[in-house]
Amino acid sequence: MRFVFLAVVSSWLFFACGPTSSTCSESNCAGCCSAAGECVGGTLETACGSAGLLCNSCSGGQVCVAQRCEFPAVDAGVVSFDAGTPILPPAETWTWAGFPTSACGNGAPTGLGVNLTTRSKDLLIYLQGGGACWNALSCEYTATNLKEGYDGAAFAAEGQLQAPPFSRVAMNNPFKDMSFVFVPYCTGDVHAGDAVKDYPAFVQGPINIPARTVSHKGGKNMEAFLLRLKDTFPDAQRVFISGSSAGAYGAQLNFERVRATWPDAQVHLLADCGQTVTPAGTLFGEWLAAWNLAVPADCTDCGTNFANYPQYLHAKYPASRFGLLAYTQDSTLRQFSGLDATTFQQRTLELTASAYDPTSNAKYFVLAGATHVMLGDFFTLQSPGGVKLVDWTAGLVSGAPAWQSVKP
Repeated sequence: MRFVFLAVVSSWLFFACGPTSSTCSESNCAGCCSAAGECVGGTLETACGSAGLLCNSCSGGQVCVAQRCEFPAVDAGVVSFDAGTPILPPAETWTWAGFPTSACGNGAPTGLGVNLTTRSKDLLIYLQGGGACWNALSCEYTATNLKEGYDGAAFAAEGQLQAPPFSRVAMNNPFKDMSFVFVPYCTGDVHAGDAVKDYPAFVQGPINIPARTVSHKGGKNMEAFLLRLKDTFPDAQRVFISGSSAGAYGAQLNFERVRATWPDAQVHLLADCGQTVTPAGTLFGEWLAAWNLAVPADCTDCGTNFANYPQYLHAKYPASRFGLLAYTQDSTLRQFSGLDATTFQQRTLELTASAYDPTSNAKYFVLAGATHVMLGDFFTLQSPGGVKLVDWTAGLVSGAPAWQSVKP
C-alpha cells in the first residue's frame, strides 16, 4: 500500500485564481498569494494555501493536502516521512513516523512515535516491552506483536501513550518538559537483534507449532531510528533511555548506541524490571545465537555472564546515571530466565550488590514480591520505607546527591 496524496494534475498550472494581480487578496483569489503578490492555486508543497492568504512552503515531511500543509496519514505501517530528514510533527502531539527499511518479526516495516516539545532540549526515549523468543514455541506464545507486526494503525490505538511518565500536566513528573519517543516492540529480541532465523517446527504431544521465519531486527531498527532522531534533536542536552520488561533489557543493550548518537549530551538510563541476571542452563547462549547479539569486546565475560553487562556500563560511563527498578521474585522475568523464585531473588540481589552498590552513578529501587513492571504505577508506588518511585526517579533525572538505592 502507498500513501494517497490528494493532488490534482492541473494543480501544476496556476488556476482558479483568475488573472494575476499585484493586489492578491481573499477577495480575488481562491488559492494563496505568493511573495510576489501573485494568486496561485495553493496545491503545491512550495506554495500551499487558500482564501487569498500568503502561501506556505510545506517542510519536514509535510505535503499539501486540500490546500493545507499536513503530515501524510499512515496506512498499514508505510513510512510517513522521507528517510534522512528530521521528524517535525506538530508540537506536543503524538505522531507516527514509519521507517520503510525497518522490520518487525513478520518482515513488515515498523516505526516509532514522537511527541516533541520546545519546553526543553531534553529527550526521553522509551522502549516498549512484551516478551521475547528464540525458537518456534516461544515465538508462538511469548513475543508481543511478532506475528501481526506494528504499524501506524497499531500506534493510533496504543494505550501506553497515556502512561504516567508521558504526562505533561503532572507537576511532579520529572519527564514532563521533555520530548518523547516511543519505540514499539515487534521483533522478539529485546530491541537488540540483527538476524533472520528459520525456526524448525515444534511438535510435542498435542502441541504442534509450525516452522517459522522470524526477523530479529530490533537492534538494526534502533540504528536506523537513532540516525533520524539525531537529526531531529541535534542539540539535545540530556537524553534518557528507558523501557519496561523487554524494553528495559533493550535500553541497557542499546545504551552505547544512544551514547554514541549524542556524544556531547548527558545520557542516562532507567530500566524498569529488566535486571540482567544470568538465566538457567544454556538459555543465555541461545539468546545470543538466535538474535545475533554483539557483545562488546571490552566487556569481560559478558558473553557468558549477563550480570557483568551493567557493571561494564557503569564503569565505562561514569558521567552517566543508571537506575534499575526491580522486584525480587518477578514472576514474568523468572519464567523468561528459567529460574525458580528463590534462585531468581538470589541472583537479583547478587546483581545489585556487585554492579550497583560499589558505584556512585548507579542506583536501584528494589521491592520484595513477584509483581512485574513499575512505571504504570509511577505516581503511586512507594517503598515500605515511604520513598515514592516518582521522587526517586526525580533524583535520577536531576542527579541530586540524595538519590540513593532503595532496598526491600
